[in-house]
Amino acid sequence: MKIIWERLRAEDRILSATVVAVAVTLFLPWHSFAILSVAGTTDGFHSWGFLTVLGVLLLAFVLTSDESFFTRHTPKVSIGAWRVVGAGLMFAGAALYLTVGPGSYHSTEVAAAYGPSYGVYLTFLIALAALLLTFRQGRRSVQ
Repeated sequence: MKIIWERLRAEDRILSATVVAVAVTLFLPWHSFAILSVAGTTDGFHSWGFLTVLGVLLLAFVLTSDESFFTRHTPKVSIGAWRVVGAGLMFAGAALYLTVGPGSYHSTEVAAAYGPSYGVYLTFLIALAALLLTFRQGRRSVQ
């Protein structure tokens, strides 16, 4: 692990930290609900959160793999493009969860409320930072 960390550039280390942070936020409450006297939460491993999980796995693989793997198996797609795809999936999962996923519901007959919780908002912000960082890296050649 230390060898991989030393091989990474400073920007890739920041990107790695965002991947770890998003992986941690997947375990935080993404959705909270309260129906009558029953209340609970769900984490990021539901619904659109699986897109975020896929992005975390892809970006972790891209950051820890040797560039020769990608030039051998996907010669027309640069490693920088794979970084953007991974960060885009992380961001898209959280964004879709916030927009298309579970929203708020209020009934006049049954006291019920549910909606996004703080975990999905943190994931959204961290994944947005990762996506912007990959776009920034894409302007320069990735070694």
